[in-house]
This record gives sequence, structure tokens and C-alpha cells, in this order.
Amino acid sequence: MVDVLIKNGFLLTMKGEGVGAIEDGAVAIEGNRIVAVGKTQDVERQFPSAGQTFDARGKAVLPGFVDAHIHTGMTILRGQGQDVPEIEWMLKTQGPFGRYTTSEHRLKASTLGVLEALKSGTTCFGEIGAGSEVVEKVYVPSGVRAKIGSTINEISPGSQRSAYELYEFDSAAGERRLAQSLDMVNKWHGAAGGRITCLLAPQAADMVSKELLLRVKEIAKEKDLLVHIHIAQGGREEIQMKLRYGKSAPRFLDEIGFLDSSVIGAHCHQTTDEEVALLAQRKIRYVSCPSSISIIDGITPPLQVYLAAGGWAAGLGSDQASGNNSHNMMTELKIAALLNKTRHRDPTVLPAWKVLRIATIEGARCIGLDREIGSLEEGKKADLMMLNLKVPHLTPVISTPVRNVAPNIVYSARGDEVETVIVDGKVLMENRRVLTMDEESVIEEAQRAAEEVTSKAAEDYYKADSLLAKTMKKGLL
Repeated sequence: MVDVLIKNGFLLTMKGEGVGAIEDGAVAIEGNRIVAVGKTQDVERQFPSAGQTFDARGKAVLPGFVDAHIHTGMTILRGQGQDVPEIEWMLKTQGPFGRYTTSEHRLKASTLGVLEALKSGTTCFGEIGAGSEVVEKVYVPSGVRAKIGSTINEISPGSQRSAYELYEFDSAAGERRLAQSLDMVNKWHGAAGGRITCLLAPQAADMVSKELLLRVKEIAKEKDLLVHIHIAQGGREEIQMKLRYGKSAPRFLDEIGFLDSSVIGAHCHQTTDEEVALLAQRKIRYVSCPSSISIIDGITPPLQVYLAAGGWAAGLGSDQASGNNSHNMMTELKIAALLNKTRHRDPTVLPAWKVLRIATIEGARCIGLDREIGSLEEGKKADLMMLNLKVPHLTPVISTPVRNVAPNIVYSARGDEVETVIVDGKVLMENRRVLTMDEESVIEEAQRAAEEVTSKAAEDYYKADSLLAKTMKKGLL
């Protein structure tokens, strides 16, 4: 007898080159691993009984999404930073909240962000910026999987007055943040039965000195950890890099020998196609955050450029809800496909099957977890979702001449079709009810935290005078 049997479903296994579709398929789970995948009659013959059985008739069964770049600690600032250029976003729409945001506020924000993402099918989080408290109080008890890095930078308090004024570095602050990051690695890497793993996360080339960047890289190599860094994330960073080094972030990082297959590079949109090709040539892992960057910067991140240049490990990320406004990977699927098609004026770019792979097995490869998760295969960890296909916007379900389940998920799904989520063999959500979190309490506490921060920061926010503040002053919102 197995612990869990899912039968009669429309499986998208991600095995092979495409989505690995199996109609009338079944998945058997023993402990935290998948022990059988195939036609229902074959799997039931092998495992005729189970501790818990799910009838997935009329449902799609697929690997959980990998959100490869996410900052859940900013979720309570949802709606406070969209429709502005990136050169204003960090300094004028996010900066004013900094002094009023406590660790408790960030804890409530992360809880909300994880809840939101889980309910739309995300099972693995590439979290950047979270500290040990968030791991202990959010990621471990929620039951999700996470690859986490605590942000390392050397920015002095109050030094980010203008994008056109060189930031001041504080080496003592950098050492303190590096120590905090290493403490988190020592405490949490491999915790919760392996659900929690860590990496090192220098924030960006304009926020960390060359010396500290190279030290972080060397430490990561010694500890066999990946490095997750923002690269060329907008006009503000481009200005800072030219002021300090006279060159772009990709060129600088390449010249100091930083770029290789141990590096996860997020964004990379303030680049030339030649620079993206350089990143691909150096074998970096790339995370595209299409919704966030289109909303903040009006730019389509170069996902297709990276892939066409031979990029080997691409993922998608929702980034942060204070600019993207959501942590819903269903949104990222569609936006990634549409923006890249229009950028290249080519409807064949990033077809539905490819985008689904980037959100699952290829996203897992991007953050170094593809041997464990990302596809429904025997021996892999049981991280998956069941999605209701019997809703108006996903009907009809057709198998010939074109099997339409994958395209309809990418272009029509909203996230609320996800009914059941399993991570590490444990049911975290069933019939839309999250079993490991009190949804009502999470929402209420996040609302209170958001009101505390935004009310205190309102005066500073208006003084910063961003385009969004001007919109409010005009009464347009």
C-alpha cells in the first residue's frame, strides 16, 4: 500500500522534451517520493490500495511551480510601487517605507506571500532577502520547499539619495550581512528533511564592492552553494555601474571572473543582446521576472534572447508584490509568453509547452534542484498540484487534433483552478483549503502590518514625489 494515489488525471509530467502528457494517468507516492507514474490501470495494478486516494478525473496533474526569484517580505507593500520607472521605484516608492518596516512586519508580509503563491500552485520558492526568523516561522511550518538567501550588500544607511549620486559603501555593514547570511546557511541548509536549502545572495554589482563579491563567490565555492544576484536590473543600476566602474554590470562581472554556472542571475534586462549572449556563454542560470519588469521598467526581460544564445537553465520569478502586485505564477506563464512573442515579433517564440517547462523542470534546474523536483518521475520528490479543468475558461478539453490542456493552462488559467497541492509527499492544500496556514488570520495580520507601515511612511512617501505620489496628489487613484 502506498501513502497517496492520484488516479484518472490528465498528467503533464514534464518528462522528455515536451510536457510529457499522459491521459488517464496516475501518480503513486510513498513517503516524500513518487514511486510510480503511468496509466491509471497500470499504476493501480501495481498499487491496488493507498492511505489516501484522489480521483483526478477532469483535472490536470502537474509538477508544482518553481518561483525562482521572489521577495515575499515586500508583500504588504502591494500596490505601492507600480507604474513608475525603475529609477524611481527603489528610491522613491520603496525607500520611504524602509525606516518604518520592522522584522515583524516582514514576517507578516512573507506569510501572506507564501500563502498567495501556494494557492496558485507554487511549491518551491527561490526566496531572496529572508532571514532566519522567516525560515523558522513561515517556510518550515507552511510545508513548502525553498532555496533561500539572505541579502548581502554594503550600502550605508541614507546613502541612496539619488541614482545619480554614487552610493557609499560601508564595509562593516557588508561584513555583518555576510556573517548573518553564513549563520543562516549553517542553521538551515538541508533543514526540514531537505525542504529548505540555502545559497549566498549578494544583492547586485552596484551594491557590493568588488572585493566582497569575490569573497562571497569563493565562500560559495568552498561550501558548494549557488550564488543568486540581481544583474542589470534597470537604469538606476546602469548609472551606478558607470559612475563606479565605467562599464555595465555584465561586463564588470565577467572581467572579475564572477560569471559561471554557479551563478543565478535575475532580471538582466538593462542589457544589449550581446551582453545576454555573454551571460549565456558563461553558463549563468537566468531568472526572468516578466510581470515585475514590464510594470516597473516597461522592458521585456531577455528570456528568448538568453535561450537562443544557448542559455541552459532558465526560470521564471514573480519578484515582489510591491511592483509586480502578485505572486501568481499562472500570470508569469502568460506574460512571459506574450511579451517575448511581441518583443521578437514572432508568435512561435516561447510556445505554451516550453513556458510550462520553464516554470517547472527547467526552473528547478535554474536553482539547482532538478534532480529532486520539477517533473513527475519515479524517485523524485512528490511536489505537485491538481488543477480543475472543468471550469468555463478551460473548457473544452480536447486531445485531437491538438491536445489543448497545456496551452489553455498557459493562456487561460488564473490560479484559482488549483485545488490540491502536495509538497514532499504531504498535502498542503485540499479543495482550495490550505491545511498548514490559517488563511483568515494571515490576511488580517498582513492588513494590520500594512496599515502600520504605510500610515507612518505617508509623509515621507509624498516628499519623495514619485510619479505615483503625483498621481495620488492629482486624485487619479
